[in-house]
Amino acid sequence: MSFLLAALLVVSVTGDRTALINSYANEVRITSGNTSRVVKTAETPVDARFAGSDLFVIARDARRLERFDRNGGRAGIDLAADPAFIREAGGFLYVYSRLDGIIQEIDPERFTIRRRAALGPFASDFETDGKNGYLLFPRAAKLISFPLRTLKEERSTPAGAVPVDMTIVRRGSALSAATIAIADPAARRIWKVEGLQSVSGAFARGFVRGLLGLGLFAPRNTDFPTGIDRVESRGDVTVAFDSSSGTLYRLRGTKISIIATGIDGFALSEGAILITERGAVRRLQTQKTER
Repeated sequence: MSFLLAALLVVSVTGDRTALINSYANEVRITSGNTSRVVKTAETPVDARFAGSDLFVIARDARRLERFDRNGGRAGIDLAADPAFIREAGGFLYVYSRLDGIIQEIDPERFTIRRRAALGPFASDFETDGKNGYLLFPRAAKLISFPLRTLKEERSTPAGAVPVDMTIVRRGSALSAATIAIADPAARRIWKVEGLQSVSGAFARGFVRGLLGLGLFAPRNTDFPTGIDRVESRGDVTVAFDSSSGTLYRLRGTKISIIATGIDGFALSEGAILITERGAVRRLQTQKTER
């Protein structure tokens, strides 16, 4: 399997730098501008994030977080069992490990673990809007929300029938909280729910909307003809994927359109959608759209 074909499941892109993960070969291809290099990782790399000039890679079976710098240096620290997701917010990295439901906060500069908290095992996805974290639990059909400053659960929200994936489609503002899109293949629907907001933020939001004569904001759900098990958002583009049929949809508000069918996978990059189909990769340019 080619690097790109294997890596489209997990892609980290920051500026002109791209990390393509090959979980089968325990390798990551790091591309910066016109240069590219391959680094060997510990067993089973599954997710990665750039922070500063370094790349941080989760090796699931080795239970390690590895740091690769631009000069070829490599270091690692141990994680909780079954690490699955790494996210960045406020200058720190956050890793969620599924077996015991552990969130670990990591200082990327010192490469040390600052805090850890147990928030529930076997979440299928972990996302952050920059101030809050969100964990999705398919079996309980709920979304757990928690402020990153406390790492303590603040809210539990029903999330459809069997939710499996989510993405932040809109950041919070004075008029609205963050909006989270949740893929639920059993319901054939993308559910949209509001993220956390502080008491002062919620008060200011209600005051501003009342001053402008606006009603309450209610995210609208989107129905699909097939079961959606992956949803991704980057910039002004949100797409949903049905892996069983290989159908990729684009969302514009509550309206959907088919981008491609019978494909193997996809990835979002700045201004484009990369599609893998029968071993070939094609690039589709995107345009700004309202959600």
